[in-house]
Amino acid sequence: MKLLAVDVGGTKIACALVTRDGGILDKRQQPTDLSGPQAVAEQIARYYRSLPEQPAAVGISLPAVLESGTDRVVWAPNLPGWRDVPFREMLQAQLGLPVVMEYDGHAAVLGEWWKGAAQGYQHVVSVIIGTGIGGGMIIEGRLWRGRDRLAGTCGWFPMAGADGLDHWENLAAGPAIAHRARQLIGTGRSSVLSSDPVTAKSVFDAARQGDELARDVVREAAECIGRGVATIISLANPEIIVLGGSVGQQGDLLLDTVRDTAIRWAQPISSRDVRIVSSVLGEEAGLLGAAYAAFSSLA
Repeated sequence: MKLLAVDVGGTKIACALVTRDGGILDKRQQPTDLSGPQAVAEQIARYYRSLPEQPAAVGISLPAVLESGTDRVVWAPNLPGWRDVPFREMLQAQLGLPVVMEYDGHAAVLGEWWKGAAQGYQHVVSVIIGTGIGGGMIIEGRLWRGRDRLAGTCGWFPMAGADGLDHWENLAAGPAIAHRARQLIGTGRSSVLSSDPVTAKSVFDAARQGDELARDVVREAAECIGRGVATIISLANPEIIVLGGSVGQQGDLLLDTVRDTAIRWAQPISSRDVRIVSSVLGEEAGLLGAAYAAFSSLA
């Protein structure tokens, strides 16, 4: 049996056929059509019509608040026009297939638990750090969705920053890393970053080249990530935390400091042997999680 898995993001859509054992076939990626949900449904339908074989169902990962019981999109802040949208029904009408949808943080943790770094664990937290911060949790071997299907939206944690309290994602995600680098360049410090547009990626690249300003920015970001991870450890008492997303996957630069900071601030018994690792699935975690959710609905 094969399913159509779709990971819808604010900038791109990834589609693939996924086998029952987690094999990814015919993966394709394209920019997200931001003109509205109907346009995105048509993008998915075009991919579906190009497939050489019929999938049994569709699993969708969405950066959206989903209504419990109906999958209705309540709000998708990074997708213009996505408020109070019956997207599941819209797509089912186009494809004639069952459609299962998950909030993208929940899809990612399902993917990591099924085929990624968290295989075999019963208490798992996935933290996705990219342009923002989100996540999901497996508790006692089951996805914990919460009352409003928003369990794991840890980017909203309040945390002290240079200008007072702010949300965790405003202090540790990619835009914050780039902003901090630009701040330090503005003080007159020399850096290889001075002559180019600064992004989180360019900061990490410069840090690997030994640039002192970039290394300071990365250290500050890792400490901030570690403080958020400490809160998660103390609250959820997981066996493993998987860091994903374009920032979270920079494990060679981040993990030592993240671990040291988390252990310093977390509940000591909960933190004594918790594993903190980077994702091995990368951006395919959402695809695999969406597929897992759909396979589970057919069981």
